Amino acid sequence: MTLHHLKVFIRVAEGGSVSAAARECHLAQPTVSQIIRELEEYYSTRLFERLSKRLYITEDGRRLLARAKEVAAAYERLEYDMSPDKMRDRLRIGSSVTVGMCLTPALVKRFGAARPEAEIYSYVNNTRTIERMLLASELDVAIVEGRVRSRDVQSFHCRDDYVALFCSARHPFASRASVDIAELGAESFVLRESGSGTREIFENFMRERGRKIKVKWEVACFDATLRAVVEEGCVGVASVRLLAPHLASGAVRAIYRPGGEWDRTFSLIYHKDKFITESMEMFVKEALDGKEDELPQKDDMIRLDG
Repeated sequence: MTLHHLKVFIRVAEGGSVSAAARECHLAQPTVSQIIRELEEYYSTRLFERLSKRLYITEDGRRLLARAKEVAAAYERLEYDMSPDKMRDRLRIGSSVTVGMCLTPALVKRFGAARPEAEIYSYVNNTRTIERMLLASELDVAIVEGRVRSRDVQSFHCRDDYVALFCSARHPFASRASVDIAELGAESFVLRESGSGTREIFENFMRERGRKIKVKWEVACFDATLRAVVEEGCVGVASVRLLAPHLASGAVRAIYRPGGEWDRTFSLIYHKDKFITESMEMFVKEALDGKEDELPQKDDMIRLDG
């Protein structure tokens, strides 16, 4: 049994999938399955129940998961203590896609200027992936717009934000003062991929009201969302921060939900057992002490009723 076994096990346990863990660890699926079998043989217990082609972690598996995370964190602290030249000035920063477009680049630039000796690695993906990487100690700190689920992650308010629907200036909705939720059923939507915090807010909103969404495009970035809205007449969902310049140019119109139902925050997160280096402490302070930007006002937007 090695640290590699434990790191692969953590990925499988948190993702609930051998195939997903194989992709994230850059391993063949049979290799991941073999690692799990070796752990089960080593500890003489079943770590997962395999029911209808899905994995469900057992009680013994949960105990091992808690200990495996402690071992991975202890190893990282050991690496820090014994390899100061390599570890102390290296900071791995994660961002969800929206944050990575509108907030992190400026933060990383300021941090790099203030601490030029630091080696910075910045990674952008959806909230769910960033949280998994943080838990697996592949990232030191992150800023995300989505909801984090693990109790092992500490979360701090970083910036305010809200989600809005948006359509092309040529769309029939664009000349309206309000739209009813019932009208959305006839629209073709472009949504971010599963795991996106932006998508989760809108999908939960519609699901709670028994409404279905007709998804025409599923994309991984805002630029592709914008093109589907402008060129194909789809309705999109995005952070108002990303929409701001396009609203100002008149290329699109935003549709907001009154009552603050789509309000949210960008959260700075890191593992509760994380050893905080000087570089990480400086970045966290820079991120949390930053001035709040003024968000676009809703007065000129279309109201979503119903």
